[in-house]
Amino acid sequence: MKLAKEWNGDLSELMSEYSYQRELTRKLDGVAAQDFDQPLINEIVLWKVNRYAPLSSSTLAALNGLSSIEAGRHKDSESIIKSLLREPGVDLPMASTLLRFKNPHVFQIIDRHAYRALYGEDYPLYSTSWLDRKVEVYFNYLDELVALAKSKNVDFTILDRVLYVFDKQHNGKL
Repeated sequence: MKLAKEWNGDLSELMSEYSYQRELTRKLDGVAAQDFDQPLINEIVLWKVNRYAPLSSSTLAALNGLSSIEAGRHKDSESIIKSLLREPGVDLPMASTLLRFKNPHVFQIIDRHAYRALYGEDYPLYSTSWLDRKVEVYFNYLDELVALAKSKNVDFTILDRVLYVFDKQHNGKL
């Protein structure tokens, strides 16, 4: 194992290799003199956990247009979901979270707990899974949620949360 203190090279030259969250890092490097508020704290936390997802203006505009989609018409959003999934830092659980908060009557969050509570099996996707496969899994998941909401007489808008709690209580840790 090499130790930085024992290396004879110029450590500061390594900064030319540093490329972590370039734009956000540049922004955050300039905030030391300002008062911190919760939005700034949120950006710092997202930077640290590498979950900052700067959406393109076209994807952001498309996401904002999802308010008009009606319940049960989630497949009308396929191109928008694919745009979201192409953005850096956005995979299906994050995309579904954005969609759910934009229009909870149509979209719900898919995550490992909710998926396991619904299907009784592990979440089948990875960050390297094909884009079309992710969309297919999500649309099937939403179809199942619509059916579950009807069969159990539960409000669709709370199903992601209900499934999350159900799974943790009945199936334990992941």
